[in-house]
Amino acid sequence: MPLGASLPACRTIARRGRAPGAAARNHGAAERISCVTGRPGGRRPAGRKTRKGTERPLKDTSVDLATLDLDRHAFFFDFDGTLAEFTNRPQDASISDRLRDDLLRLSERTGGAVAIISGRGRSEINERLGEVIPVAGLHGVEFPDPAESDDPDRARRVAAVRPLLEPLRTLTEAHPGSVLEDKGEGLALHWRAVPMAEAAMTEAATRALADLGDGWIIQPGKFVAEIRPRGADKGTALRRFLAVPPFAGRRPVAFGDDLNDLPMLRAAREAGGIAVAMGERDMPADVHLPGPAALALWLERRLAA
Repeated sequence: MPLGASLPACRTIARRGRAPGAAARNHGAAERISCVTGRPGGRRPAGRKTRKGTERPLKDTSVDLATLDLDRHAFFFDFDGTLAEFTNRPQDASISDRLRDDLLRLSERTGGAVAIISGRGRSEINERLGEVIPVAGLHGVEFPDPAESDDPDRARRVAAVRPLLEPLRTLTEAHPGSVLEDKGEGLALHWRAVPMAEAAMTEAATRALADLGDGWIIQPGKFVAEIRPRGADKGTALRRFLAVPPFAGRRPVAFGDDLNDLPMLRAAREAGGIAVAMGERDMPADVHLPGPAALALWLERRLAA
C-alpha cells in the first residue's frame, strides 16, 4: 500500500498557497511583524515576480513520497517541529535513536545528499546528530564552509547581542515558563508554555530590534520571536548546498513546519523540487505531513522499500 494511503493526513494539495505574510496571521506576533523584513506589513502575494522569476503555481503534481528516487533527489530538513516534536524548552528537543539512524542511512543511500537547515546554531544540531550530516545553522548564517570560520562579522554580531541578554532574561523571569534562547549571533524569546505572555515578548523583541539598528530582523514563528542577522535565510542556505557536490544536479526535497521555513520550501520548488510542510494546512507546499512522527514513518518505510 502506498504511504499516502496509510497516512490519510498526508496528501498533495491542489490550491495556490498563501503568502508568508498571510500565513503569519495564524501565529500571533507574526501578524504584526513581517516574516521577510522584520517590519510591519511585508505581505507578498502568491505568484509575485521574484529574482528567480514567477513562482511555480501549486498544483496537483501527484507527488508520492514513498517512491522518490534516492539517486536523483537531495533532502533538506528543518529540526524543531519537523524532525523533533516541539517542547516548551528548546534545550529539551530531541529525536529518537531510530530516526537518527535512519537519517544516516538516508545520507548513505543518497551519497551524502542530506542536510539539516535549522534556526538553531550548528553546534546544537551536531550535538544531537553526531556531526555526520552537514548543518546550516541560524537560518543559514552559519554554513559548513571552513573558509567562514574566521568571519570577522561573527564576533561583531555576537558582541552586539550581549547587552540585550540581561534585560530580556529579567523579562522571562517575570513570566515563568517563557524562555530566552541565546544563539550567539542572535536570540529568541519563546512562550509556548505561557501563551498569555505573547504581547510582552513581542514588544520586548521590537524594542531590542530598535536598539540593534540596521542589519537585523525579527523572525516570527510558533510561540517565538527571534532576532537574527539580516541577509541570510533558509532559502539561501538550500541554494548554497545545491551549488556543491553531492547536492548539485539533484532535485531538492525540503521539509519544514514554520514561517522561517517558507524561504527553504520556496527555494526547493524554484529549483524544480518538492516542498513538504509539516502540520499547518495553510503552509504553501506540494505535500503535507501531520508532524514529525509521520515524517519518521515515511523515512523508515522509504528506506525499507
